[in-house]
Amino acid sequence: MDDTAPTLARREKSAIVLLAILQSLLLYLVEYGDGQGWPILSDLSGQVPWYTLVLVVPSMMQLSLHRLDDPRFWSNTVLATAIFGAAAAWAAWSVTGAPGTTASATLGPFAVSMALIAFVALPYLQVRLALGRFGAPYGDLFALAWQNALTLKVVCVMTGLGWLLLTLWQALFQLIGIDLFHRLFSEDPFIYMASGLFAGLGVLVARTQHRAMQVARNVLFAIFTGFLPLAAFIAVIFLLTLPFTGLAPLNAAASTAATLSLLVAALVLLLNAVVQNGRASPYPRALRWLVDAAMVALPVFAGIALHAVIVRIAEHGWTTDRFWALVAVVMLGAYAVGYAWAALRPAGAWMTKLPRVNVAASLLLIGIGLLGNSPILDPHRLSVASQLARIETAANETVVDEAVRDRLEYLRFESGRRGVAALDALAEAPRASKEFVSTLAEIRERPARHHWETERTPPESPAQLAARIQVPAGQPALPEALLAAVLVRGEGENPYCSRYSGTCIANHLDVDADGRVDVLVCHAAENDYVSCHVFVESAGAWSAQGQIGTWIEDENQRRATLESIREGRITTVAPRFRDIAFGDTPPKRVETSEANAVVATP
Repeated sequence: MDDTAPTLARREKSAIVLLAILQSLLLYLVEYGDGQGWPILSDLSGQVPWYTLVLVVPSMMQLSLHRLDDPRFWSNTVLATAIFGAAAAWAAWSVTGAPGTTASATLGPFAVSMALIAFVALPYLQVRLALGRFGAPYGDLFALAWQNALTLKVVCVMTGLGWLLLTLWQALFQLIGIDLFHRLFSEDPFIYMASGLFAGLGVLVARTQHRAMQVARNVLFAIFTGFLPLAAFIAVIFLLTLPFTGLAPLNAAASTAATLSLLVAALVLLLNAVVQNGRASPYPRALRWLVDAAMVALPVFAGIALHAVIVRIAEHGWTTDRFWALVAVVMLGAYAVGYAWAALRPAGAWMTKLPRVNVAASLLLIGIGLLGNSPILDPHRLSVASQLARIETAANETVVDEAVRDRLEYLRFESGRRGVAALDALAEAPRASKEFVSTLAEIRERPARHHWETERTPPESPAQLAARIQVPAGQPALPEALLAAVLVRGEGENPYCSRYSGTCIANHLDVDADGRVDVLVCHAAENDYVSCHVFVESAGAWSAQGQIGTWIEDENQRRATLESIREGRITTVAPRFRDIAFGDTPPKRVETSEANAVVATP
């Protein structure tokens, strides 16, 4: 189909570039509208459909446009707009109505599934433009899918190279004191418009240079042809090793499903590139048998991955991520079974059934993906019901363990409006322990899952900041000059104590052993991170001269550390080796395998 692709007229070429620029400007518009508080663009209920339609529909138009006066082109556009708009509207409804919901937790799987559906469905829309129907020879679908994939790669390269040249442009003029281009290229409207221009030119180059793209595809296929036997060998020796190790290590590992799914996906991709649209085997008999053996083994890997996901769901219940993980494993399992069936060929044929498997699997992927983003297979409804059932069994327990707390937080922040509604109903349950009721109330009222994610109103004066910083009993109050220095520091590099929730504690401590008392200001966030800054006085002015930060994942150790800081039980430990300076060079710290100092100064 690449060889017979119609030549684009000048009007269509211009339309492709203008579509890309318009797409980028529409993306900028939603960012600008969000900043201005516009009713539709400043809320997820409007942003989700906007981003979905602006990212998907114009991209599909650019990749498929041949004639602007073709009614099928516009009917394809209307069909794509209706389908993806409906899915986006449902996703927006699910995620809104729940203040504090982590958008990435609910919208991340939606974005990935929409991108995958658009990529798989686009060749069917493209063949409709050429043949007048959605059905087409597999060779056409195969060529169009790889053409689209390579076009997207060209777009990335074109955009990257374009920005490299613009960066060089502004850097050259900065050398002679002209800052105009640096300021211009840093403005958001220019960034969006230039990126759209580069992307549109990339699509245009890829769609007009048919021979070059075909050569690039052949080179890529040649590389994949060389790597398929290696991947098959890895799969076969791994399978032969399993009888000696057993499945226990796989059941104990947390990444079993992901790793085995990646193996299946890699073999599927490589075999597709090698077989293409019915190519004979390029391998000698021994390598062909090796590849066949790997294909026949694919259902085993897919089955183990499926078992790992099912066990995880049985142990911890459904979540949105686990729903989509199951969908991914089931889809790979369909490919695995189909490829194993294709490998068990009649004598003299090689993978002749593969095109039928790919077409069936692609249609299945589109169907499941759309159903999973609709009320029919709503993963949020399934996840909320599963987690709520597990929570209700523990509601009367006198101690609320971490598992129950995690499930409550999942419903509050990662399940959209359905999770919040479930917690509201749970709060009205007549039977529950006092601690459970208290925990539930605290989580429902929390504005974000982690306190450190919640930005507070910055204090405007040292007195307001002093109210946020604890001082151990027996230690003097913090001087106003120090509080002013912390405020200044909070505007830039260290915003924790002045801007974010968490525990702030200040200790008077001679950190540098110079006989004068310094102040160690520590902030403990809810994400297990403790950060301390050393403030030193010089000529009546205070400034931050050193810092230390550490992750404390163990809850008991974290509480003990906070208690030590809160009570002022902090000591300094002199390093085993003093810093070394070679001549007039700045001193260097001697690195050792031991942690010899509490605070590391820059």
